[in-house]
Amino acid sequence: MDGAWVDRLERRFGFLAAPGLPMFVAGMTAAVGLLGLFKPEFSDLLALYPPLVLRGQLWRVLSFLIVPPPTGPLWLALWVIFLYWCLAALETAWGDFKFTVFMALGVLATAAGAMATGAPFGNSILILAAFLALARLMPDQEILVMFVLPVKLRWLSVLAAVWIGLGLATGDLLTRAEILCGLTPYLLFFGTGHWRDARYAWRRWRGGYR
Repeated sequence: MDGAWVDRLERRFGFLAAPGLPMFVAGMTAAVGLLGLFKPEFSDLLALYPPLVLRGQLWRVLSFLIVPPPTGPLWLALWVIFLYWCLAALETAWGDFKFTVFMALGVLATAAGAMATGAPFGNSILILAAFLALARLMPDQEILVMFVLPVKLRWLSVLAAVWIGLGLATGDLLTRAEILCGLTPYLLFFGTGHWRDARYAWRRWRGGYR
């Protein structure tokens, strides 16, 4: 079972779960985005800049999670809606503790990668990891792209995987580090399952050519 090791942790540390985390993250992202529309420099106070963390601004290792991409009001609203839908669906599928662990691992890995490289990592890969996790759990779930075109999550996850592959193949070392750090929780939760699927597909392929 994907992420079964977290179930064992929950029996001991379930009290550490953070219920309502999707609403908090989406709500704070909306607030930061709205303030950023009037004061664009506000988001810089929360972004993950390692030199400023080393100067004592420790909140940045957490606050970067609620910094939305720079955009206008319409795209901000769409981003917040997507963010809440994705995170809330994942929390519903997993429960509070497992979802909390997933997000905490992503935040810690991204912050650690940023501090190790000195680069200002963002939260986009971590959010993408959450989307990939949802697609892994509910591949046949459909969403309306641009509110018009119904597309199953499995196909969107394929596009995301291609984009990730291109980033790893063609990006510089910092780009690769940011991608791998952001994907850390997904790999810890689903890496074993993907490896199992790959071995099964290889055996079937070899069997078909004997």
